[in-house]
Amino acid sequence: MSMKIKLLLSATAIAFSSSVVAVEPEPYITDSGIAIIPIIKTGYKYDNNIFSQTSDTTGSGIFTLAPAVKFLLDDGINNFQLDVGIESGTYFDSSDDNYLTGNLAFTSHLEPSSRSRFDIKLEANKKSEARGTGLTEGLGNAAAEPLLYNEQLAKLSYEYGSLASKGRIAVMARYYNKNYTNFTNITQFRSFDKPTLGATFFYTTNASTDAFFEIKASAINYDKDEAISRDSDVFTALVGIKWEATALTSGSFKIGQEQKIFSDSGREDFKGVSWQGNLDWQPLTYTTLTLETSRSAKDPDVQGDYISESIYGVNWQHQWNEKVTTTLNYRYIREEYTGFERLDKSNNLYMDVNYEFKRWVDIALYIEYTDQNSTRDNIVYDKSVVGLDFTFSL
Repeated sequence: MSMKIKLLLSATAIAFSSSVVAVEPEPYITDSGIAIIPIIKTGYKYDNNIFSQTSDTTGSGIFTLAPAVKFLLDDGINNFQLDVGIESGTYFDSSDDNYLTGNLAFTSHLEPSSRSRFDIKLEANKKSEARGTGLTEGLGNAAAEPLLYNEQLAKLSYEYGSLASKGRIAVMARYYNKNYTNFTNITQFRSFDKPTLGATFFYTTNASTDAFFEIKASAINYDKDEAISRDSDVFTALVGIKWEATALTSGSFKIGQEQKIFSDSGREDFKGVSWQGNLDWQPLTYTTLTLETSRSAKDPDVQGDYISESIYGVNWQHQWNEKVTTTLNYRYIREEYTGFERLDKSNNLYMDVNYEFKRWVDIALYIEYTDQNSTRDNIVYDKSVVGLDFTFSL
C-alpha cells in the first residue's frame, strides 16, 4: 500500500472518529488520489412526545434515511474535504411533520510552511425545526408543519508560529447567517446574520501544555426589527489552558468576561463571567470518560433579552470487545432569562449500544430521555425516544 493511500485511510478514520458509529469504511480512491467515502444511515425510532407538550401528548414512529458522501484529498500535511448529505424523516402518525434536509460542507487545512497554517470552513445547510421546539416552543402543534430555514457559515483561521516555538498567534474571521423560509408571521423577526472576528495568543509552557489568551467580537444583526431591536454586539476576553499532561488525560479550560450590548436601550445588557471546558480521562485504552461545562449568554428563541445558559455534562464510552461499544451521556442545562421572568432546567440522558456486525455495517440501539422543567407551565414536559439505527459503508 502506498504512503499516500495510508495517509488517506488515516485521515478517513479521523474524519469518522467523532461519530457515534464505529463503521470503518473502505474508501474508493481515484487515480488522482481522491478518496470517495459513501455512508448510508437508516433507522426507526419511536418518540412518545413529538410536539414537546406538557399534556395530551402525541407519539409517533419515525423512519429516517440519511445518505452521505465524503470526498477527501490528504497528503499528510494539507487536506481538502467535501461533505454532501441529505436526511429524510417520515412520521407514521403525523405526516405533516415529515422533513427533508440537506447539508454541503467544505473544509481545508493548509500549511505553506512550518510557521503558517490556514483552516477554511464553508457550509450551506437546509434544516427543519420540529414543532414544539425553537420558535414554536410551548405551542405544541399550533403551527401546521415544521419551520424551515437555511443557514450559511464561512470561517477562515490563520495561525503563525512554529509548533516547536514558545509563542504562536492565531486570527479568525467567521460569518454565520440564518434565514427562515416559511411562516413569516412567526419567523420574520428571527432571521439574522452574525459576523465574528477573533484572535488568540498561545504560549507553550512545556511539550504538552499551552496557555492562551483569546478575544472575540461579534455583531448580531436581525433582518427585521421588533418594536425593540434585538441587534447587539458581543465581546469576550478569555484566558485558558490546553493540555495533554499525561497519556491518560487531555482537555482545555478557558474563563473570562463576556459583554452583550444591545443597540436599543430598551433591552438589558449582559456583563458577566463566561467559561468553557472539557476533560478527557482514558484510564484504559478501551474506556473514556469526558466531562464538559460552559456558561455564556445567548439570544432567546421567543421571549426575553438574553439567556444566561450553564451546561454541565458527562460522557462515558466503553468498548467491551472488538464489536460492542456502549455510550452513556448526561447533560444538565440551566437557562435563566433576562427581560422575561423564566427559568428552565433540563436533564438529558442518552444511552446506546453499538454492535459492529461487519466492518462495513453497524447496528445501534439507543434511548434518549428529556426532562424539561420551567417556571412557565407550558414549557414543562418530558419525552422518551427509543431507536434502532443501521449504518452501511463500502
